[in-house]
Amino acid sequence: MNFVIAIASHKRPEILQSKTLNLLKKHKMSMKKVFVFVSPESYEDYLPIKNKFKFNLVGGNNSTILQTRNNIIDYFDEGENIIELDDDVDEIEITLKGLKNKPVTNLKELFNESFKIIHQGGLFGLNANTNNFFAGGIDKFGLYSIINSCLGYKNNKAIKLTVAEKEDFERVIQFYELNLPILKRTGYGIKTCYWRNKGGIQAHYDFKKRVEIQRESAEQLLQKYPWCARKQVRKNGIVDLRFYRDPLHKYKDIENIINSIILKK
Repeated sequence: MNFVIAIASHKRPEILQSKTLNLLKKHKMSMKKVFVFVSPESYEDYLPIKNKFKFNLVGGNNSTILQTRNNIIDYFDEGENIIELDDDVDEIEITLKGLKNKPVTNLKELFNESFKIIHQGGLFGLNANTNNFFAGGIDKFGLYSIINSCLGYKNNKAIKLTVAEKEDFERVIQFYELNLPILKRTGYGIKTCYWRNKGGIQAHYDFKKRVEIQRESAEQLLQKYPWCARKQVRKNGIVDLRFYRDPLHKYKDIENIINSIILKK
């Protein structure tokens, strides 16, 4: 297991246990390499499952998801392989258009393979959900959305996240500005519930307030990085960012980049 696993969690010990921890246990992940970052007010609530599963419990200033994401970067060594998982991940599935989804049989192997592809540093992620209608099943490099629910990266302390929400988009932008590979593995999807499970961000504010904060965060990112994306608003008010694929032409020689990576796998 050539990586550590970092999980941000707030007021969700039961969900963490029944979902993400059970998924990791099923794939025989070493709990010595699992670090759960929790808010000060919920630290005591996690001690029973810490004692049961034997993972590392990290307290401190983790009152907001933004603080926690930055604390994860600060906590681990430069260049360390980090998998970030949300605390409510049910499964990672193989998602190929026209085929029935099935669970990944060896999650450890998938993560290790992904780190080998971005061996010199960078970021990788999966499809945000398990809807395989648009699942191309190929590995793609470029300015793609990499959702925080399940992603991996070589730790780079130059990354400093600043927005209250949509910090996963900001992470992608900063890796892109550093000329580091961003890999989207579209043959795999994350099975989880967004916005509906109790606890987590939902414990801080309701749907209406979260939509407002997401909109403010999106506008801050577009103001800071006007070249990177456009804004799209859903009927329910949720604001999405749609990346321009390679706006600064950093992947002009992408075929050479991909070929060199594949040869060294």
